[in-house]
Amino acid sequence: MNAPARLPEVPGVGAKIGPYELLEVLGQGGMGVVYRGWNPESGEAVAVKTVRAATEVPLASIRREIHALRRLRHPGVVRIVAEGVAGGLPWYAMELLRGQTLRGASSTSPGPLAASRLNATLTLARRLCSALSFLHANGLVHRDLKPENVFLRPDGTPVLVDFGIAARFGGSRGRETLEVSGAVVGSDTYMAPEQLRGDYVDARADLYALGCMLYEQLTGRPPFIPGREGPLPHQHLHLAPVPPSLRVEGVPAELEVLVLRLLAKRPQDRPGYAEDVSSALEALGAEEGEEGATTMPRTPAYLYRPDLAGRGGELGRLTAALDAAARGQGGRVFLGGESGAGKTRLALELASEAGWRRMTVVAGECVPVATGGADLHASPLHPLRPLLLAVADRCNERGAAEAERLLGPRGRVLAAYEPSLIQLPGQREQPEPPPLPAPEARSRVLAALRETLRAFAEAQPLLLVLDDLQWADELTLSFLLELDARHLASRPVLLVGTYRMDEMGAALRAVVGAPDAVSVEVGRLDATSAGKMVRGMLALREVPGPFVDALVRETSGNPFFIAEYLRAAIDAGLLFRAPSGEWLFEAGGSAGSRPLPLPGSIAELIERRLSDLGPDGRVLAEVASVLGRELDGELLLATAALPESAGLEAVEELRRRQVLEESGGGRLRFVHDKLREVAYARIDPEPRRVLHHRCAQGLELRQAGASTGLTPHAAGLAHHWSRAGVPGRASVWFSRAGDSARAAYANGDAITFYEAAIREAAASDRNADASDVDASMLALDAVWEGLGEVLALTGRQDDARRAFLEALARIEQSQRVHRANVLRKVGKSLQTHHQNEEALRVYARAQVELGPMPDSVSSAPGQVEAAWWHEWVQLQGERITVHYWLAQLDEMRALVEGVRPVMRAHGTPLQRARFFNSLVQMQLRSERYQASTETVAHARAYAEAALEAEGDAEHAGARCVVAMVLLFHGALDEAQSWMEQALKGAERLGDVTLQTRCLSYLTVILRLRGQVAAASETTTRTLELATRSGMVDYLGAAHAHRAWVASRAGDTVLAHEAATEALRLWQPLSLVYPFQWMARWPLLAVELEAGRLPEALEHARALLASHQQRLPDALTWPLSAALEHHDAHRLEEARATLRQACESALRLCYL
Repeated sequence: MNAPARLPEVPGVGAKIGPYELLEVLGQGGMGVVYRGWNPESGEAVAVKTVRAATEVPLASIRREIHALRRLRHPGVVRIVAEGVAGGLPWYAMELLRGQTLRGASSTSPGPLAASRLNATLTLARRLCSALSFLHANGLVHRDLKPENVFLRPDGTPVLVDFGIAARFGGSRGRETLEVSGAVVGSDTYMAPEQLRGDYVDARADLYALGCMLYEQLTGRPPFIPGREGPLPHQHLHLAPVPPSLRVEGVPAELEVLVLRLLAKRPQDRPGYAEDVSSALEALGAEEGEEGATTMPRTPAYLYRPDLAGRGGELGRLTAALDAAARGQGGRVFLGGESGAGKTRLALELASEAGWRRMTVVAGECVPVATGGADLHASPLHPLRPLLLAVADRCNERGAAEAERLLGPRGRVLAAYEPSLIQLPGQREQPEPPPLPAPEARSRVLAALRETLRAFAEAQPLLLVLDDLQWADELTLSFLLELDARHLASRPVLLVGTYRMDEMGAALRAVVGAPDAVSVEVGRLDATSAGKMVRGMLALREVPGPFVDALVRETSGNPFFIAEYLRAAIDAGLLFRAPSGEWLFEAGGSAGSRPLPLPGSIAELIERRLSDLGPDGRVLAEVASVLGRELDGELLLATAALPESAGLEAVEELRRRQVLEESGGGRLRFVHDKLREVAYARIDPEPRRVLHHRCAQGLELRQAGASTGLTPHAAGLAHHWSRAGVPGRASVWFSRAGDSARAAYANGDAITFYEAAIREAAASDRNADASDVDASMLALDAVWEGLGEVLALTGRQDDARRAFLEALARIEQSQRVHRANVLRKVGKSLQTHHQNEEALRVYARAQVELGPMPDSVSSAPGQVEAAWWHEWVQLQGERITVHYWLAQLDEMRALVEGVRPVMRAHGTPLQRARFFNSLVQMQLRSERYQASTETVAHARAYAEAALEAEGDAEHAGARCVVAMVLLFHGALDEAQSWMEQALKGAERLGDVTLQTRCLSYLTVILRLRGQVAAASETTTRTLELATRSGMVDYLGAAHAHRAWVASRAGDTVLAHEAATEALRLWQPLSLVYPFQWMARWPLLAVELEAGRLPEALEHARALLASHQQRLPDALTWPLSAALEHHDAHRLEEARATLRQACESALRLCYL
C-alpha cells in the first residue's frame, strides 16, 4: 500500500492527448474512458482509451502492459497504434472499428437451427478461435470474453476488443509465485468456474467463455441465467448446462459434445487449445477466415500449469494443520526441498484451500539482494511487509477503531518497517515510541509484530505463507523463532514457510527444528506423478509411459527440470503440436520412449533458452541478473541504456519467454532464481564488472537526496560497488547498511555489513587506484566501534572487545574523551562475563586516558568540559557497580564520596539519577536488602532526578527501583502503588525486561500481603514473560511463587516440585540469588511435614546465609534456635522450633 494519491483528472471532450483531439466519449467504465479521436495531421480516426487504474498500480507496469498489447498483430485482435502518458494518465490509441458488436448482431429467438445459420455460427466461432489462439500463444488471457467485446467488421470478421483486464498466464515456467489476491474480474454470464473462485486462470477460461457464447449463438440464450436455479456463480460452479439440443432443434451431436466439453467445470476436462476447437469446428463445416490459412502462420505451442501431482501425503499434513488453525489451534509448518521441487506450488494449493474456507491468506517472499554468492538479504522484515499491508488495508476499510485495535501504539513501532502505517486513521496522533536500550527496543519490535499478527487473526483465521526462507533476513528469522506454540497454539493462525534444504543456515535450522514446528520434506516425483504432471502441461488425457519414464530419468523427477525440459523441446522445435492436436517429435511419430536430444543439465537447458533470445533481450537478461532476483523496471531500462521502445520490447520478450514476470509495485522478478543464476554466470568478468558499476551509479543517483544515508538500498549499493571493483565506495555503503540494520535492530545483518565495510576499506588501502572514492573518507574507528557495540549486544563479548580495541587503535591520542569512552565499553564487556577484576583494570586505564580533571569543580563547563565530566561520571558509575558485585563496600563508598561533589557541580538530571541509584545499590547490599530510612531517601532522590530527566524508560525504571526499596523497607501499600505505575510504564514502552522485573516484585508484594489469587495471576504473567525474555533468575522466582500459591492451596506435591525447579534454575547463576527464601520456605515446610528433619534444617541454614536477604527477627530467631538445637543433638526441640518458625512465616506470609 502506498500513500493515498490523487488520481489524475480525466480529460474532457475537446482536449488533446498526444497527437489526437478528443471528439466524443464512446464509453467509460472503472478502468477508464474511451473517446473517438483523430489526428489533425494525418487525418487518422482512432479510439483513444485512458487507463485509470487503481493508485497502487505503478505507471511503469501499466505502460509495459500497453506495450505488450501494442505488439499484437492479428486481424482478429484490435490494433493499438500509439501510446503514451498525458498529465500522469496512461493512454493508448486503437484503430476505430466500424460495424457492430456481436451482441448487436445476435438474434434472441433463433427458432430451429437452419443450415445456413449453423454454418455462419460455426464459422464465426472458428474465426474467434484464430484470434484466441494467437492471444494465448503470446501468454495472454482475455478474461472478459463476451458478445459485447467481440466487434464485427462489415465483412463479418470478428475482432477482440477491450483488453482492460487481460491477464498473463504461463504454466510452463515450472516455478510458481505466491499470488493469492483472489480478485474476481470479468462478466458473470460468461465466466469460468475457476475465475469465479479467484483461482489461477489460463487460456481454458477463455475457451469456457467461448463455449458460453457458442451456446448462446445456437440457442438464443446463455447456458446459465439468474433464476430459480440460483445465482449465476452457483450455476457455473455446480450445475450442468442443459444440452443445446434440448433447447433448439438441429444441433449436430458432434457439436453438442464440443460445446459441453467447452463448458466443463474443470479446466482439465476442456479442450486444451483454441486450435483444437478450431479443428473440431472445421470438421463440422466451419469455413476458413478471410485471412486464410496461408497468410496466418500456425501459432506456437505452449504449456499449461499442471494439477498438483504426487503430493497427496504432504497436502494431507498441511490440510490437517489448516483444520486445526480454523479451530483456533494454530501452528507452524515448514516445507523443505531442493530448488524446483514444487514447494511453492504446494503452498499455493494450500492457499487456495484456505481461501475456499474464507480464511485470510497473506503471502510474503524472501528475496536476496545480491547476485553471485554474497550473503546479503533484503531489508529487515521485508517478507512480512505484505502482512503489514494487509493490516493497513483492513484499517482503511474499517476506520480508526479498527486501527486502534490492530495497531494502537504499536503502529509507530512497526512504521519503521512499513512507512505507510503512519498514514492510517489515528496513527499520527499516537505518541512516538520512547527510546529504549537496543535489546529492549528489538524485543519491542518483535512483540509489536507478534501482537499485531494475533489481533489481525481474531476477526478471521489467517494463513501466512512465507516463501524462500533460506533468504530471510535475520530479524524475520528471529520473529519466526519466537512465534512458537506459546503464541500460536490458542490462535487461529497457520504459518507455512518454504525453504531450500541445501541452503539452510544455522538460524533457519533453529526455526525449522523447533520442538513445536512441523517439518515436511518435498521430494522428487516418481513416474506416476511425473506422468500426471506432463499430461496436465500438455493438456492431454494420456501420455505414453515410455516417454514419461525417459523424462523422469533425464530430470531425476524434479518438477522444475521437467517443465524446463519440455519448454526447451518446444522452443527448439523438437516437440510440437500437429494440426491434429497430437504432440510429435521433429523426426515424426508421437512422443515415445526415446529421450529428446537436449542438454542433460538444468543449467544447460536454461543457457539454451537464454541464447535463443534476441540481442536486446539477452542484454536485458544480463543486466537484470546483475540487479538481482527482484528489480525495479525503470532502473533496469536505464541501466541497459536501450532506447525506450527497444527496452520495452525486450522486457516483453523476457516476459513472453518466461524469464521475467511482474512482481507488483512496478517491479519485475525472475520467474525462477535458477534463470538469474545462469544468466549471471554467462557474463564474462569484465562486462560483469562494468554492469555492476552502472547499476551502482544508477542506484546512487536515486539516493542523491538522502541526507543521512540510512537507506534500504545501501546494502545493494555496497554490493554493486564491491563487484564493480570500487572498494572505497563499497566500504562507505556497507557502513551505512550496517547503520540502517542496527537502527532496525537487525543485529546479525549489522555485523555482516560492518565486517564487509572493514574488508572493503582494507582492499581500498591495498589498491587505492581501484577506487574513485578514497576509503579514508570512511571513519573506520566508528565502524569498528559500531561493530563492537552490536557484537556486545548479541553476546559475542570476546569479539566485541577485539573490535573496540581496533577502534581505539584508530582514535587519535588527542581524543581523550573518545578513547576513554571506548575503553569503558571494553570494561563493560568484561563485566558482562563477570571478569570484574579485569574490568577494574580497564577502567583504571580509561581513567588515565581521560587525563586530569579541569581546574575547578565549580566552574561552568563548556562543551568539551561537559563531555569530559559526563564520561568521568559514567566511568565512576561503572567502577561503583563492579565493586558492588565484588562486595568491596569500602572501595564502593570511597568512589561514591568522590562523585558527590561532581554531582552537585556538573551532574545532569540523568547522571544524578544514576548516582543515587548507585547509592541505593551500595546500601541495599550492605543492609542485606532490609532497606533503611536512608536508603529509601536515596531511592526517592533517584526517582526525583530520573523524572526530571528525559526518557520514559528512565522514569519507569526509577519507579521500579523505588517500589523495590519500599518493599524491602516493609511499606507494602506504597510499594504496590509505585510498582503498578512502573509496570504500566514498562508495558507502554514494550520493555519486556522491565515488565518481567516489575511483575516479579509485584508478586512478592502481593504474596507478603497474603493476596493469593492476585499473586497467582501475576505469577502466570511473570512465567510467560521470563520464558520469552530468557531471564532465568526471574523464571526461577516465578516457579517459587507457584510453590507458594500451591502451598497455600494445600498442594504439597506441586509446592515441592515448583520450589525445587526454582532452586535448579538459580543454582548455575554466577551470582548467588539473594531471595531464595521465596522457594526455601515452602520446601522447608514440606520437608518438615514429611518428617525429613535434616532436609528441613538444610533449608533453614540456607535461609540464614550471609548472601541472602536478611529476614525479620520473628523468623531469624526460631531458625537460628532450631540449628542450635540440632547441633546440640536436641532433635525434638529442633523440630518444634522449626514448626514455630513455620507458624511465624505463615503469619507474615513468607509461607
